[in-house]
Amino acid sequence: MKTLVIFYSFDGNTRLIANAIAEATGADVLELRTQDQPKSKGFSKYFWGGRQVFMKARPVLLPLDKDPAAYDLLFIGTPVWAFAPAPAMSSFLEKGGIKGKKIAVFCCSGGGPGRTLDRMAESLAADNAVIGRMHFVEPMRSPRAAQDKARRWAQEVLTL
Repeated sequence: MKTLVIFYSFDGNTRLIANAIAEATGADVLELRTQDQPKSKGFSKYFWGGRQVFMKARPVLLPLDKDPAAYDLLFIGTPVWAFAPAPAMSSFLEKGGIKGKKIAVFCCSGGGPGRTLDRMAESLAADNAVIGRMHFVEPMRSPRAAQDKARRWAQEVLTL
């Protein structure tokens, strides 16, 4: 089964998990990048990010270097911003075009996922089979444990 991990990462947490999933499954990796990559750091990033979510910002994504249509299984991951997917991920999901795939969604946050996984699954479920969901809390605080959890989950998804 040809597998692709698609993700957006701001601070590196989602990238850490995406790479662990790719390693465990032999998947290719597609990192979403925006035309104007945000530069907010420190505590102000939470205000900036929350504002982006509430204003329903949809940043322009840079061209993709892999075509999700060429894959059978997609792992799709995002950080949680204001209890929702990051705006870059929302841009990707709203673009649509993903059909007939098995999909597993994941998110990373410093707290709870809110409706992030539900929103991702709902936006993909009409034309795909969402076969897995997973939330990771602050993966970079305990990288080895988070990577192990991601690898176990990814292997489990492969059996579905």
